[in-house]
Formats: sequence, structure tokens, C-alpha cells
Amino acid sequence: MKNILSILAAYFFFIGGAISQTGTIKGVVADSQSGETIIGANVRIEGTGQGVATDIDGSFEINRVDPGKHTLVVSFISYKTLKLQEVQVVAEKATVLDVNLEEDLGELGEVTVMASRETGSNMAIVSEIRKSLQVVSGISSEQIRLSQDGNAAQVMKRVSGVTITDNKFVRVRGVDDRYNVVMINNAIAPSTQVDKRTFSFDLIPSENLDRMMIYKSFSPEVPGDFAGGLVKVFTRNAPDEDFINFGMGIGFRQGTTFQDYKQTEGSKTDFLGFDNGFRDLPQGFPSSDRLIDASGASPIRAEAGRLMNNNYGINTTKAMPDLGGGFSFGKNWYLGGMRLSTHTDISMGQSFQAFTAERNRYFFFNPGQPTAKRDEYFDSYYAKENNVGIMSNWLLRLNKDNTIAFRNLFNQTGINETILRQGRDFIQRPDGARDYAFRYESKTIYTGQIEGNHFWNDEQNKINWVVGGNYMAHEEPDFRRFRTFYQNGVGEGQYVIIDPPASSPQDLGRYFGYMNEWGLSQGLNFEKKFKGVEKDRPRILRAGYLADYKQRSFDARYITYYYPGSSSGAAKEELIRQPIDQAFAPENFNVQDGWLVQEGTRPTDQYDASTFVGAGYLGAVYPIGKFNLSGGVRTEYSIQQLTSATFGGPVNVDNRELIALPAVNVDYNFNEKSLLRAGYGRTVNRPEFREFAPFLYYSFEYLAGFSGNPELQMARIDNLDLRYEYYPNEGETFSIGGFYKSFDRPIEAVGRNVNEEMQFSYRNAVDAYVYGVEVEARKALSTVTNLPFLRDLSLNANASLIWSEVFLGDDVAFQENRRALQGQSPYVVNTSLSYHNEKRNLSVNAAYNVSGPRIFIAGNVNFPDIYEMPRHAIDLTISKMVSERTTLKMGVQDLLNFQYRFYQDTNYDGQITFDVDEPMYRWRRGRMLTASFNYRLK
Repeated sequence: MKNILSILAAYFFFIGGAISQTGTIKGVVADSQSGETIIGANVRIEGTGQGVATDIDGSFEINRVDPGKHTLVVSFISYKTLKLQEVQVVAEKATVLDVNLEEDLGELGEVTVMASRETGSNMAIVSEIRKSLQVVSGISSEQIRLSQDGNAAQVMKRVSGVTITDNKFVRVRGVDDRYNVVMINNAIAPSTQVDKRTFSFDLIPSENLDRMMIYKSFSPEVPGDFAGGLVKVFTRNAPDEDFINFGMGIGFRQGTTFQDYKQTEGSKTDFLGFDNGFRDLPQGFPSSDRLIDASGASPIRAEAGRLMNNNYGINTTKAMPDLGGGFSFGKNWYLGGMRLSTHTDISMGQSFQAFTAERNRYFFFNPGQPTAKRDEYFDSYYAKENNVGIMSNWLLRLNKDNTIAFRNLFNQTGINETILRQGRDFIQRPDGARDYAFRYESKTIYTGQIEGNHFWNDEQNKINWVVGGNYMAHEEPDFRRFRTFYQNGVGEGQYVIIDPPASSPQDLGRYFGYMNEWGLSQGLNFEKKFKGVEKDRPRILRAGYLADYKQRSFDARYITYYYPGSSSGAAKEELIRQPIDQAFAPENFNVQDGWLVQEGTRPTDQYDASTFVGAGYLGAVYPIGKFNLSGGVRTEYSIQQLTSATFGGPVNVDNRELIALPAVNVDYNFNEKSLLRAGYGRTVNRPEFREFAPFLYYSFEYLAGFSGNPELQMARIDNLDLRYEYYPNEGETFSIGGFYKSFDRPIEAVGRNVNEEMQFSYRNAVDAYVYGVEVEARKALSTVTNLPFLRDLSLNANASLIWSEVFLGDDVAFQENRRALQGQSPYVVNTSLSYHNEKRNLSVNAAYNVSGPRIFIAGNVNFPDIYEMPRHAIDLTISKMVSERTTLKMGVQDLLNFQYRFYQDTNYDGQITFDVDEPMYRWRRGRMLTASFNYRLK
């Protein structure tokens, strides 16, 4: 024991010595003529691997420096490299330096080199958060590179208070994703979904990201239509150095790769993410009015059926590994005293997915009584996704005070889905059922902006202007679905096609849906800094406006097959027993003993909608001692219009609102490393087009219909924030904060009473509140130890605890009139542990995230609330730079392969207990093994 104690004492003495016997070199790098600080300058200790880049303030700090004299090398493009010799470092002390670099124009003649600010590093992100006037979280491209995240949605899982649903939609602080607003490079992004107000973050490849910032408190200069967060996505800036980059990746998914994959015939352009017209209604197909006016035995109905593509044959192949590749380049041109730069990236990928999902429905009698299972199905789900992405950003630097940027982002995505369902409906199909759905969906999205930044009077005045345009097209051509039932007969039984007596979205239905949406926005922002105050804490006056307009046109058509003759005729019995790839052949359409076509399209299957928001704001920043006061008021006038119809007549929505949105934020700076923030802001939440459109869409996947509500009204939210922030070292942060939100008429997704079928819609509750606490920490162990391995570790962790309650009104019957807000998670946890060794050029990252149970669909007397249960996820990544130009990366996504679980609150007690409450939907996607390489040609 004595020897063990001696060894431990020596060990801790060594650790203490290793920690205490080092010093620090820190300082600021600036231009020797103008005094302007230089961002992104390289500062390193000659003969060692120690070095950093200057942050957004031109500051640097190198820790764990051995005592003694060192040579410090400072370099930056267009400046002369400076060597500072015999820089004395003393143990446990900081050596502070002011470094001035001289411009180097000797080799460039009359060319003026202008460098871009580094905004995507961890230090730059922490500095931006530190200087923000709002409560904000963010993630850098440097942190993204350490992960295996392939798109922006996967990246967002690492951000404090953020959760991801359906692998693409973002929720901030546990609030439903419809309460967020998204901006791409300072222009408002379009909603990318037909059926909800949200943005699909999986459309943006992670390699295109410079940084992502999530603003959780309100200030007058940003749009006021949010309650969860304002998500700003910044794509990569123009490069300072020319480059060409190639990359390729491969993925192997458990349970999918090299297993059977089933789908119907597709078009020759599916690999590019769109259908070439193969699935469209054929030329010459009768119009809706012509089919409706045709008599029941009209030859038109048979001719229409013969024109349609008999695309019901199921092809079985093997799912190949996921593949993705990309090419990017950066280029600079010097035009006199100007510089034109571009960063362009082209990517293409294909992925497969196959799994089995369990889906159930239940009878409900009275709360607390036993339930009876109505349906029990098992879906074999197959999907292939193809995407093409192009990002092309251009920057024209007229001079150091004037820049014009032209940014473009284009994405084309197509997904081919097949669902083969087997099980039983214990009432209608007790002996067994087989159902089929063949669906193809493509989305085209483009967003572009032209933005100018202009400074004058030694950067005391600034004008920023932006003109943005968005376009989105969504196509869902020839969504085929039908059902069968098992019928016992002479000899072996067989599955028989269900032929409906009238048009049905479930039986023998073919759906064609098309949507186009475009938007224009234009904004101007003016900022005036007043002289006579500290440079890093100026008094500021801000003013500006934003005009945003969106227009959507949507048109859908339902076609249904039916048999017009006797319900028990021999010809019909033979027809409905044929194999599915033969039952709908052209020769089986005739007016005597075959299929006919009927129109199932309803007046609600078409709508036109538009939204205009005009906003102006006035704000100010005023430092007083250790306080920093900011705030102002934003006024927004909105016009939301929609035209559609029902069988009862036209539907017209014309909502006009004028509202003032005040904001106040106060920072108290204890010292250079810590501060306290407090803020109040009023925001709004407007219904999206789909949410107030009366269109009803049948989801085969969830066995439910989704419809809008023209009566929806705008919600109002009062937001309070309080957060303490501590910045112990460059690139490190610790924060703890709380928030409170009060909602007036919040918008929720709810269940509706429509006979025995499930149907989901949207509704304004009376009011609601949400409050919670957040903790975030970023820590590098290099600041506390000099021990090998440990000094190369860093930790990034954040967690949120959230409570909510919504009031449904005093007239609610058969259920409680208060419950948690729909879509809100009670807790969110994200952590990552990273190892980075510069000498070995090796990085290892492990990331974990989970969010608490949240109401997926708010229920009613017939259908209890449906909860989405917690899902634990772990991702591992190893990255190795094998040469100066080549990087290899390997990883495992979703290591735990945790089950997706949706449960109904059977006993209406507001929580899920697995031995009491019933499962609705359950499946596993399978863990994913990935590998990629990247080659950079300088």
C-alpha cells in the first residue's frame, strides 16, 4: 500500500508540475498603417506544433508554452511575415504582445490584396456569440468538419437547445418547428414542405456551411415571426486562396445495404432527383370536368384507364451502398484595385433505406378503461433518395469599404418510396390484409441573394442592402395505393383487391399533386456609430426596413378505379383476384366487365395563396459603464390571402394585421470574461399556406388524413430571457440561462373527430406558456493540463429543461383543458467529446443527443394524444490527414440504432407508461457505417 501511495503522490506531483510550469503568449495583430486588427492571421511558435489563428478581434492566445525564450512567427496573406525573436515566457504568467504587420506589395506590383474575415472557426463563433446583443448559440464549420454530419439538419443536433424531427426539421427550445424562422445569408428562406410551415435542413450539404447561428431572443433588426428561434444559415465565403477540391463518400446501412430493395419502374432521370414526365398523366387524358360529366357507362371512362401507365409491377434488386461525391473550387481575380472571388460547390448523392415498421390503431371507450386493438400492421418500407446540389457564391470587393455578394443555392431531391403492408383490420379484414403504396416525390429549391455592404467615415457609418429571391417546386406524380383482404375459398385462400363503390383516397386511388412557390424580399439596414466613445463599445443607431412577398399555387387530382357491374359477377371476381401487375393492364378497362375511371378530385384540391409582410424598425445600442443597453421597436404589417373552395362554396382567407414588436436587451459586463444578459421581446407566429388551406391529404404511412383550417389566426408571443456567460479562454465558453414565453392563441397540430378514421388538422388554443433553463459548455483540456492525450481533448455539452402548459378553453369536454404544448420536449441533451492531435493530423469525435417525449399530435375525446418518445443517438467519427492534400474520414452514425417510438396516451394521464399505454408506430432505421476521402489541389 505504501508503494502505491508513493506512486500516486509522484503521479499527482508530476501532473501539478506539468500544469504549473507553463506560460501563455497572447496579444493582438493589427495593420501597422491603419491600426485595424487582422482576423485569421497565423501565429505560431517556431520549431513547435503550437499555434493559433487570430479571432474576430485580431486577438490570439497560445497556452501551455514552455518557459524560456521562443521565436514567434506571425504571417498573413498580403503582409510581410514577422519573426519576433527571444520572446520571454515565464511559468504561470502571460506574455502580452502587440504585433503590427506591414503590407507586402513588392511581388504584386499595383495589385491590392484584400482578405476575407475568418468566420467559420470555433474561436470566431465564440467571439461572435460573446459580442452579440442577443441570446444566441452557434456551430462553426471547424466543428462540423470533426463530425460525420452530411447535411445541415445533422449539424443542428449539436447546437444548444435544438432537436431534430423526421431527420430534417429543427425545433428550438423544445417548441414545434413551425415556430422558427430561417434565413439563408440574410434573406428569408422558403418553407420547403407542402403540409407544414418549416424548412428542410437536410437540403443543405454540410460542406457548404460556414457557420449556423440560432438567435433565441428578439431584436428589432430581425424578422419578428418566431418564438423558438431565428436560424441563420451562412454558406461558405469567398476564399482567400485559390483551390480545387474533390470528395467522395460511401455508406453501409445495417439491414439495408446488399439486402432486397423493392420498387416500381421509374423514369430515366430519377438519378438526378426528378421525374422526366414518365409518371405524369398521359397526353389526351380527360379533364376533371369531362370525367365528372361523363355517364357511368361512358366509353370515356374506359379509354382514360387504358391511357394510364400500368406501373404496378414490383421489381426486386439489391440495395447498393450509399454513394456521394462532390467537386468544389475557389478562385480569385484581381481587377485593378478590385477583387472578384468565387466559391462553387457541386455535389451529388444516392441513398437507400429499408426497414419494417409496426403500425397500430385502437378503439377507445372511456378514459381509464381497457382498449381494443383495431388495426395491426407491419410495413416493409423501401426508399431511394437522389439529390443534386449546387452552391455558387461570388464576392466583389470594390475596396476595403465596399463589397457586393451574389450567393446562390440550388437543390434537387427525389425520393422513391414503396410500402408493402401486411396485417389485419380486426373489424373489416380480420382474416388478413395486404396493402400497397408506390410514391415518388421531387423537390426543387433555389434561393439567391445579392447583398451589398458599404462603410464610410472610418467605418462609423454602414449601409447593408439585400435583394433575395426564392423558388420551390414540389411534385408528387402518380401516388398509387390500394388495399386487399384475405378471402377463404375452395382450396387455398387468396388476397382480393378491394374495389370501392365511390372515390376513395385509400382504395384504387392515384394522386397527382403539383405545387409552385416563389418569393421576393428586399431589405435595407443603416447603422451609425457615434464618435467619442470606446472603439469596442460604441453608441449605435440602427434603422431599416424589409419587404417580403410569397405566392403559392397548388393543384392536385385524384383518379380512382371502380367496377361498374354487379358486385358479385364472375368477371369482377376474376378481375379482383389477378396479380397486381396484371389486374390494371389496359385490356382490363371496358364498360362491360372491366375497370372504369372516376374523378375523385374535390374543390379543396386546389388553392392559391400569398403572404406579404412589410416591416420597418428603429433600434439603438447605448453602453453605460458596465451596462450595454440595446433595443427598439419593429412594426410589421402583414396580408395573408387564400382562395379555394369546398362543395359548399368558395373559401376565402384575407387576414390583415398591423402589430408593433418592442424589444429590450441589457448586458452587464462583470469583466472581459463574463457577462449577464437579460432581454424582452414580443414576436408573432403567422399560419403558413398549408395550415389554413382546406386541402385534405391522405397519408398512407400514418393511416390518416391531414387538412388545413381557414379559421386560423396569428399567434402573439411575449419572450423573456436571462443568461450568464463566462469565457475562460479563447474558443471556450460556459453559460447558464432561463427563458419564459407566453403565447396568445398558439397554433397546434391536433386530431379531429371524423367517424372512426384519424384525421389531423390545425387549431388555435386559447393561450400557453413555456419556460425552461439551458446550460452550455465548451472546454479544451489543453488549458488545464499538459499531459499527452488529455491536452488534445475538448468537450462540447449543452442541456435544456423545459416546462409548458397550454389552455384549451373552458368548453372542452371529455378531456383535461390543460396539457403540455404540442411539439414541446421537456428536456434536450447534446454532448460531444473531441480528440485532435496536430502532429499526427488525427481527429476523433463522439457525439450524443436525446430529447424528451413530446406530443406529436394533440388528441381529442376519440383519439388520445400521440407522443413521440425519446431516442438516444451516438455518432462516432475518425478523421486522418494522410498527406498535405488528402484527408480520410470514417464513422458510425446512429451507433445505438435506437427505436423510433410513437405511443398513445391510452389512459389520458398526460404521460406515457409502457405497460399501460399503447404503441402506435415503431421502427428502427439501422446503424450506418461511412467512409469518405477528400483531396485538395492547391
